[in-house]
Amino acid sequence: MAASIRFRPATPAEDLAELRLLIELPAVRRLADRGLSGQELSLLQQLADATMRAACGRDVPDYFRTDMAFHLGLLELTSQPAHSQVARLLLASDRTRPSEISDFLMAREAREHSELVGLLADGLVSPADHLLRLHLSRLSASRPASAHLAQPESLSAAGA
Repeated sequence: MAASIRFRPATPAEDLAELRLLIELPAVRRLADRGLSGQELSLLQQLADATMRAACGRDVPDYFRTDMAFHLGLLELTSQPAHSQVARLLLASDRTRPSEISDFLMAREAREHSELVGLLADGLVSPADHLLRLHLSRLSASRPASAHLAQPESLSAAGA
């Protein structure tokens, strides 16, 4: 019995999404596990609100700036500067086509920022993890959150 599996190569957007997940998911889990102070929650909510204002104002450059500030704010709360520095590079790379984001997508992503802050406030690790997976998957590529870097294009087996 022989099997043949062909994989399509990952797109740059998928690569960026995967790398962001590797950095941001553990950070969000750590924050939810340890809990956030009132001051930290207030800061994150202010950053989330800024993304919503930019989205509602249809200000794409400001939306991307405030979105980056929100995600970096999450990482900086973990006190792991190397992760923040790597994320800053990834976020900058992920913003190469800012004119292509729709008003609907900006508003949905901004709402997700506020939802994530609420989940972190309640210490809900699994729901926060799930929301961030969906959020980052939609941000960086039009692919399901469960997709992997390489997806099978075809799978065939010849039986004996």
